[in-house]
Amino acid sequence: MDLSLFDYDLPEGFIAQEKASPRDSSKLFYIDARQPAPDHLHLRFKDIEDRLEQNDILILNRSRVIPARVPARKTTGGRAEVLLLERKGGDLWEGLVGGKRIREGSKLLTGDEDVVMKIVRRLEEGRCTVMFQRQGCGMGHGEVLEWLGRWGLMPTPPYIKRFLEDPEEYQTVYGDVEGSVAAPTAGLHFTEGLLERLRVKGIRIEYIVLHVGIGTFAQVKSNDIREHRMDEEEFFVPESLKAAVSEAMAEYRSGIPSRIWVVGTTTMRTMESAFDEKGNCVMDGGRTGLYITPGYRFKLPYKGFITNFHLPRSTPLILLSAFYDREKVLEAYNEAMDMDYRFYSLGDSMMVRRS
Repeated sequence: MDLSLFDYDLPEGFIAQEKASPRDSSKLFYIDARQPAPDHLHLRFKDIEDRLEQNDILILNRSRVIPARVPARKTTGGRAEVLLLERKGGDLWEGLVGGKRIREGSKLLTGDEDVVMKIVRRLEEGRCTVMFQRQGCGMGHGEVLEWLGRWGLMPTPPYIKRFLEDPEEYQTVYGDVEGSVAAPTAGLHFTEGLLERLRVKGIRIEYIVLHVGIGTFAQVKSNDIREHRMDEEEFFVPESLKAAVSEAMAEYRSGIPSRIWVVGTTTMRTMESAFDEKGNCVMDGGRTGLYITPGYRFKLPYKGFITNFHLPRSTPLILLSAFYDREKVLEAYNEAMDMDYRFYSLGDSMMVRRS
């Protein structure tokens, strides 16, 4: 399947540079796809309270973004930067290194005169294995996370041109498990008040954890989308979610319609990696490189999907096209531009209700 089929033109003015305030005042493009001619409604995100029904299950990714951009300089004085991608074994991290002529064994100076980053190994495509050292001694995972909280910067996408003075702007209000290098952006629209109103209505809110890495945002370079390979990302499935899915699937097999809603492509890939067609959890933790393309047979009978407006030629857009319909997705994107929606990470959202 040709990558150009997932392309569209987006003028730069549609790329959101800040999130809506309050968060749940962002626009919501609601698609009811239960009929051959789907209904389109233009709402506010807080209106999901009226679209979700009592006993629905809403599943979100509670991973929290770490300040993974580390500005540095070479010992010769030149500028450098490392974008941490994920923790490897022991006290090693994998990252993307920016800067000229940085070789294995090089040490990069940070803003903290006691801490350096040692380039242990150069990998492919600008990647490297890094060790943080404080006064010559390797720093453990927890120590590095604490240090990043003081010295690291938020790893916002390059299309966000302004500096985020408040790092919480790029975090969900419920994210509490540190490990992502990009936000699970479909969840940025929720407020604590909206979540509480959903609970009062009888919506069951459950969480997974998928630490967003380069697999989620890496560019698709092959013309045939089937040749692309996703980098694996770490995930965890809690017991409460296993029980919720098992219960919902037992009802579904008895003839009760599905009530499972998924928020975000990272959550969808985790659900499809962790559960089988009967709703059994076959993998409650580990790593997934699941890549969902049109023609994929979803294992669980989802009631609907909430997601953002994605970049052209991207794996999240390809996943949404697999869940719904490629041509109808792109038609909806054009309609969204006509209605002045904001696109990408800090932009507005789409809610697809399917049979």
